[in-house]
Amino acid sequence: MVDAQRSVDFVARLSEAWDGNGRQVFTPPFEHRALVAMSGMRPEVAGLKWRHLRPEERSALLHAARRCVELGRQCAWVFGEGEGARL
Repeated sequence: MVDAQRSVDFVARLSEAWDGNGRQVFTPPFEHRALVAMSGMRPEVAGLKWRHLRPEERSALLHAARRCVELGRQCAWVFGEGEGARL
């Protein structure tokens, strides 16, 4: 049996959301700016399409998004709305 959570292609989902495609998207410029700020990159990156990002920029955004997911799980646990972080 495959764990459904682990079978998600996180990079594909992130690239779709970044470009405004798919079922769940990031609202430009708000989520873009937040992820760029969390990744420590220059603000101009928030206005670029996924395909125009350099590999190191994509990687930084991926790591920032993963940290957001982990923080969200922990906050849900702290506030009694979930099961806590699963690290």
